[in-house]
Amino acid sequence: MNIVIDENIEFAESAFRKYGNITLVHGREITNALLKNADALIIRSITKVDKNLLNETPVKFIGTATIGIDHLDIDYLRSRSITLASAPGCNSFAVAEYVITAFAKIVAKNNLAGKIKSVGIIGYGNIGSKVVKYFESLGYTLIINDPPLEKKGKHNINFGTLDEALKCDVITLHVPYTKNGEFPTHHLIDVDELNRIKEKAVLINTSRGGVVNNSALKNILKVKRIFTAFDVWENEPHPSLELVELCDISTPHIAGYSLEGKANGTMMIEKAFANFTEVESDWEPKLPAVRRSNIIIENESDPIQLLCKTTNNIYDIEKDSLHLKESLIEDQNCFDNLRKNYSPRREFSNYKIRLNNRVKSCVNLANSLRLKIV
Repeated sequence: MNIVIDENIEFAESAFRKYGNITLVHGREITNALLKNADALIIRSITKVDKNLLNETPVKFIGTATIGIDHLDIDYLRSRSITLASAPGCNSFAVAEYVITAFAKIVAKNNLAGKIKSVGIIGYGNIGSKVVKYFESLGYTLIINDPPLEKKGKHNINFGTLDEALKCDVITLHVPYTKNGEFPTHHLIDVDELNRIKEKAVLINTSRGGVVNNSALKNILKVKRIFTAFDVWENEPHPSLELVELCDISTPHIAGYSLEGKANGTMMIEKAFANFTEVESDWEPKLPAVRRSNIIIENESDPIQLLCKTTNNIYDIEKDSLHLKESLIEDQNCFDNLRKNYSPRREFSNYKIRLNNRVKSCVNLANSLRLKIV
């Protein structure tokens, strides 16, 4: 069996080598010609899979080690009876941790600790539901907006409207990218929506670049102070340099790039492939131990300050942001290389925190973040 795999998929060779011949290639360089003898294709979000890519190829299995599937032509895959596997939730903790870290960094740098009262979470899936728990532990008023989920009526949640979410002090986006259907999300946040966001609110996007009209956002940020943390962009891998510089935190689509998240994605696709090939799955990733996993917080009774200190100890998000901004100035084609050479973070659950002052609100926050209290 011949398997073509995106070279950026963690543990690809060890996970799939027992199934056949592996060809590793950059996700943007996977072509129809390359797949002429391929039985299976395993990718990430940068490879668009449609008729142009798969026409007259023997591919019968597509695995995407990602949460989103907007890069796949699902109808075409069904018409060809091609088996599809994705990895929903694989890196949801990584993205949620990125969101709360970005929030903490913006709060600390701009003295917003006492000014945040409400948070609008747009999208309540694998990631949004985790983000809700983080902000709940901080005592904020939450507005959850998810029309498709609200329509299903299966959750005991008092959903709010998009307009209500946009009036909050913090807005964070966790929706899939869709152009069609009853609830399209293409430019969900457009000129009108951006104008409704209050001055000095915080806007975070880790969903997909096209959920926000990047051109409109760029124009708004020139005249209105909105604190922004963006990990996804329109026109990737060539985002607007001007917009990247205008955002407070700008990163190259790496919010989900924890080592655990990558390993989970590979493991989920490997198990699906084992099922497809009727071969027993016996592969599990071996992750190294985390160095310097102990965090000591002296006499902190304020959960917001605890959050800022803790996340700052675990993940230097500002370093990632400065790296993108500086790299784009020198090389506008650097986006993919930054992703390829990114050193995966470790998730919060690997860290131990010693709270000398065990205030209940701080303990609740630590527990919500999956930190081990010692």
